Amino acid sequence: MFTFLLFISFLLNIVSLLSIVILYSRQNRFVNMEKEQKKIIVEMEDIISAYLIEMKEENDEFMRNFSTQIRNDKETVLHTEENEQEDLVPSEKVTKWTGAGYKRASQAYKQMKDHGKDPDEQSQESEQDPLLKQVLTLREKGMSIKEIAESLGKGQTEIELLLKFRQIM
Repeated sequence: MFTFLLFISFLLNIVSLLSIVILYSRQNRFVNMEKEQKKIIVEMEDIISAYLIEMKEENDEFMRNFSTQIRNDKETVLHTEENEQEDLVPSEKVTKWTGAGYKRASQAYKQMKDHGKDPDEQSQESEQDPLLKQVLTLREKGMSIKEIAESLGKGQTEIELLLKFRQIM
């Protein structure tokens, strides 16, 4: 019987040692898995931060390009307007901006911008302004802006502005 008890004791010791080894290996796997997950999390954070930095740089570059494009567009518009005015200066029939005409055109533009005018108001205004009525009549007859300006003794630019402000052109 003593041998039987000794055998059972050895068997229990072997089973307990085996269990300890199995539990230890599982614990090591979990520890290794936690370390790998921490590495993966650090890598993901690095990738995301690099991506965000790249996006910020691209946005900054886009904003710089956009602002330079806006400046270039403004300069182009200014140069175009200067060239148009220079082209008009040599002709003898071009009149300079008169204070009253310029004020009237700018007021009409501001009114159109402030209020969305309907066609009834435009027809009432055209009845009140004889110059506009004459320009509209000549335009309906098919005359060009240059011919209208010559027939009324006004500048082409003034007629163009008058038509543009009334959105007729």
